[in-house]
Amino acid sequence: MDELDERLRALLARLPADRAAYAPWLAGADGRELAALLAASVGPDAVGLGILALAPPSPLTRGALAAERPHAYLRRSIAHAAAREAAGASLPGLPEELPAPEPTRSRLDGRLPAAVAATCDALGPRTPVRLVPVLESAIEALADRATRGRLSHLHTEAARDPALLSLGFAPAQLRALANAVLGARPDHSRASLLAGFLVDPAWRPEESPPHRAAIAAYQRRMTHAERLREAGAA
Repeated sequence: MDELDERLRALLARLPADRAAYAPWLAGADGRELAALLAASVGPDAVGLGILALAPPSPLTRGALAAERPHAYLRRSIAHAAAREAAGASLPGLPEELPAPEPTRSRLDGRLPAAVAATCDALGPRTPVRLVPVLESAIEALADRATRGRLSHLHTEAARDPALLSLGFAPAQLRALANAVLGARPDHSRASLLAGFLVDPAWRPEESPPHRAAIAAYQRRMTHAERLREAGAA
């Protein structure tokens, strides 16, 4: 077993069994290390899928702990889950015996409305008053895109999207919103409000230092962009 496998096995052994404790754990040093190890095992674009698949209780965690090569096991299992999500069924060449989590999209569909609403509640008091009525619609659009595809260019694309711009957001405000809702590069999972609420609907972001900082940064950027907009309109 190489060093990566040893680190991953030790980390998974410390993963909380209580689902309510998972989001705060992700925001700590262990959670950051898990995201880094998943990026090395499954690639940065699949980190979010891996984190959701490992949320307790998870057969994926038990399987990885029992596997001789945990990082290879996770890579194949998460690839299997992603393929099933994309194709609606298992693809040839992907091992059926691996404990493939439910397709992420179907799992998320039932949780998204509550997670979107909770994210809106967290950001609403930090949002310019004129944008509060359309905030939930913008968050819902970002969440829908994030669960359907890659995050790599989503922030930039959101800032140029005619439908989102038509809601009244400035491009800088859409980038600020995407950073708060989906997390900022390079580690989207570390401070994504939406991911936190998807893992635990009762989660409190103010108890997580990275998420508190993300909300504060959101408020600063939204306010600054709003002042620039008002100055330009004057």
